[in-house]
Amino acid sequence: MKSGNQAFSKHFALYLAVTLIAGLALAACKPKVTETPAPTEITGYPTIENPVVSTPAQPGNNQTTSATLVPISQGNSSAINAGLIILSMSDGAYKHLFAYHPSYLAVTRLTADAWDDDSPAISPDGNKIAFTSNRFGTREIYILDLVTNTLTQMTNSSAFEGTIDWSPDGSYIVYDVYQNEHFDLIIQSVTDQTEAPIQLTDGTTNNFQPSWSPDGSELAFVSDRSGRNSIWLARLQNPEERFIEVIGSSDADFDHPVWSPDGTRLAVNRHQFRSEILLVQPHDPTLEPSVLGNGDNPVWMPDGSGVLATINLPNETEILAYSVGDHHLMLPPIPMTGSVSAYDWNSANLVQNIQLWVSKNALVQPAPLWVDTSNLPVNASGRRSLVDLPEVSAPQAKLSDAVDDSFIAMRNLVSQRIGWDLLATLDNAVIPPTAAPMPGIPENWLYTGRAIGLNLAPYEAGWMVVTREEFAGNLYWRVWVRCKNQDGTCGEPLKTPIWDFQSRSSGEALAYENGGAYKLPPAGYWVDFTDLANRFGWQRMPALNNWRSYFQGTQFNVFALQQNLTWQQAMLEIYPPEQVELLTGVTNEK
Repeated sequence: MKSGNQAFSKHFALYLAVTLIAGLALAACKPKVTETPAPTEITGYPTIENPVVSTPAQPGNNQTTSATLVPISQGNSSAINAGLIILSMSDGAYKHLFAYHPSYLAVTRLTADAWDDDSPAISPDGNKIAFTSNRFGTREIYILDLVTNTLTQMTNSSAFEGTIDWSPDGSYIVYDVYQNEHFDLIIQSVTDQTEAPIQLTDGTTNNFQPSWSPDGSELAFVSDRSGRNSIWLARLQNPEERFIEVIGSSDADFDHPVWSPDGTRLAVNRHQFRSEILLVQPHDPTLEPSVLGNGDNPVWMPDGSGVLATINLPNETEILAYSVGDHHLMLPPIPMTGSVSAYDWNSANLVQNIQLWVSKNALVQPAPLWVDTSNLPVNASGRRSLVDLPEVSAPQAKLSDAVDDSFIAMRNLVSQRIGWDLLATLDNAVIPPTAAPMPGIPENWLYTGRAIGLNLAPYEAGWMVVTREEFAGNLYWRVWVRCKNQDGTCGEPLKTPIWDFQSRSSGEALAYENGGAYKLPPAGYWVDFTDLANRFGWQRMPALNNWRSYFQGTQFNVFALQQNLTWQQAMLEIYPPEQVELLTGVTNEK
């Protein structure tokens, strides 16, 4: 936890740091250009009785209700000291904020409206939550005061605001903002609305994911100025040598730095063959980083004894925690109901404040994304039928009646989000069993009527890119689709290097052998198609072992709605056993 006996020195350090930045007019620090410092108080924020504590909206019509908030008495100091996790998670068509603790509090809804709320950051005293929201079109920063039940808009521009962190005394926030086709870091006062924001970085490279040190003198952040994402420090009291690199590599990417409560260590992500969490001593380069364990997005526990992380599986997210003492699991993996994009963990007054806030605000659970309404009855043999997909161009524009409603709903939401109809044209919907099999894909889900192959034309035109992700030795791809309108009202800028399949034909031997190469993400705004598809149950496929030399083996454009069926079961849903036997050459034994 942050040391209380250094409050004055921390405040003075922060004041001195900001004064140095503003007064010295360094080339790397100048007033923000595109951001308009116009904080406004939003009136009419709902204060409704009869709180409802519920789990996030599920696909289809299966909604459930979780346990209500555990009452916190004055004597229950363990729960108060443990604090709460505030997280942003996919919830129906949007991302919403939730409070959670694995021991004391079920997943508890904090927002539920028809927009995305993301990147929560808890103030040091636990009284406020800063977060981003696109409720008025572009993504801006808001601060929710849990005590007064008011919401304040902190930014107002066409730029995209991302990761947020608080100064140790709660007087400032630092955040990354996407402007002029790259990310920069901004410091802004929370207490003085007349104080102009200060732009800390100013270059042609990306600088993002800031984390403020507990003594207020430094900011850790991510920069790609060396060609790959690496961790840097901004030393606010050192104008002669402001920026220094902490850790980087030519064959790995680092991100999500976060300071330990005592300010001696950073927990960071390293992405190489897998995602790992490292503990780094930024002020002693002679000490080698230690691997804490597998995971992403580290956040320190309030008492500094452990680090919370996510395990991003191919099609779901789990949270866990590691002990920093012996690197053992403190918290076993817990599956979450949606994809978790960001979170923060703090104690102070947060438990009581959340309890008070929840008691005054009732939120309606979002409606299901789709409802399965069979167009055709199951026939006498008990098999499903293939149905036509309206206004879809594909060699066989049909899917199983079990999944067509989900596909139509997914197509509508994707079109709404990106501004163009990506799913109007498919490389494949169902492949008839009489078609020649694709080499090396013995159990091809496209035969089942439960899978689609995205049209590859957008990828070839640069309107679709992929990022590479590995899980337990299996390789998957995350598909990003470019927004039609590049005005900040759609999608988000990419921070992760993309994988370039086309570089395999560039003449470079290494790119040819590796099946492609990493390159810096393209500019602009992109939508995570993989995440949207997963909300409807459509899951991505792993790459085959031959993907480096066989492009179809990448399977990056194939998504299937399996619903816990094996490939054999899915085939038998629509085809008789003898038809499946002809395709596989394996006799189906009952």
